[in-house]
Amino acid sequence: MSEHHESAAPGDGVDPSIRRGLTQPRFTRRDVLRYAGMGAGALGLSAFLEACGVSGVAPTKEGTKSSVGNAAWWAKQKLHHTVNFANWPYYIDIVNGKHLTLEHFKALTGITVNYTEPIDNNVPFYEKIRPSLVAKQPTGYDVIVMTNNSPPLGYLIDYGWLIPLDRSMMTNFNQYAGPLIKNPSWDPGNKYTMAWQSGWTAIGYNSSAVKNPGDSIGLLFDKRYAGKIGMMSDPQELGSVGLLAIGVEPATSTESDWQKAAKKLQQQKSDGLVSAYYDQSYIDHLKNGDIMVSQAWSGDIFQADLNSKYRNLKLLMPKEGAMFWTDNMCIPMYAQNPKDAMTMMDYFYDPQIQAVVEYYNDYVCPVPAAKQVLLNPTGWSKTALKEMAPEIGLPTSTTANAPTVFPTAEYLKVSRNYYQYKSQDELNTWNNLFLPIIQGS
Repeated sequence: MSEHHESAAPGDGVDPSIRRGLTQPRFTRRDVLRYAGMGAGALGLSAFLEACGVSGVAPTKEGTKSSVGNAAWWAKQKLHHTVNFANWPYYIDIVNGKHLTLEHFKALTGITVNYTEPIDNNVPFYEKIRPSLVAKQPTGYDVIVMTNNSPPLGYLIDYGWLIPLDRSMMTNFNQYAGPLIKNPSWDPGNKYTMAWQSGWTAIGYNSSAVKNPGDSIGLLFDKRYAGKIGMMSDPQELGSVGLLAIGVEPATSTESDWQKAAKKLQQQKSDGLVSAYYDQSYIDHLKNGDIMVSQAWSGDIFQADLNSKYRNLKLLMPKEGAMFWTDNMCIPMYAQNPKDAMTMMDYFYDPQIQAVVEYYNDYVCPVPAAKQVLLNPTGWSKTALKEMAPEIGLPTSTTANAPTVFPTAEYLKVSRNYYQYKSQDELNTWNNLFLPIIQGS
């Protein structure tokens, strides 16, 4: 997330996600999460489940019994030359009030993108569109962006509320999609989703106080830092790190594993190791010295490290794994312009296009080949990147060389996926194990 920072000289090798905060104080997708204040950990269990729209009678699985999304259905679809794209705020290139990629898309295809930013949290947005889906009516959107470590995406898939993608229209995706987001655990075979952008939850620590952090997630359970360890108040983040701590892959874990992870986390709490369970405010407590070690979002630590006051804050990508979250493009059931939606989604997997998006966004790029475009832009991307440069304030090579945008082999090796809930009972079981730890009951 971007914050106000002191300036640094161009060309000093600073991560672009940091420099953006220095040169251009603006909100990002993570800022919105911070100020929305509606992470799952901030809600009681009943309120969380109710907000997810999962109480009462479950909707029928439309996609299960329908031909919608099969090859014959897609063959009948026609372009309408418009697509309604719902995204998170401040999550696509914009310069001088223009979305260069969307204007270019219209010039290439004749399709107008009605781009809006109605998503500031997965749960309330799901709650907003759910009544239309239950009534078998269009939501008003042809493409929506939902996060993989949030129950609503699982519900949309499980209830048959997403249209299976047209494989024949995924030419760019099939050729250029990176390994972190191709065939993901939350959507095997990319049947319903194509990644928009991604990021990590890892460990942040104060190097002035923690001289030998090691390379393990055990740092969060080290008794030397009792009372100075911060954990996240999101039950999925907390449960996932507990699973990693006992040597279990979250994506393939079982309820028995969850119980063991909860026991490990409860012991951590009982031993007095945890100062508090934080939302994004953890970064402020890490900066002011209230805590020495914390679960952390990678971008927060990179940004803090740039400020001379907080150079002692470092990021640890533990050998056991760092949780990798992804925001996914998908097509809601009853969308009115599905072929236009598919055309747009695959367009963003062209390396030339994705390079422009990344120069603005600086999240984990779903298209590794965009790195070479940033290093040596040609054609349309060269023109677009040149137009953006005065506003972005850094060379395109800096974005290309940032591990937070194009992960190193080390980052790839430790990236882990979240568990994708298969039923309401599983979500209940997970929250019943981890929410009480957070809430102190």
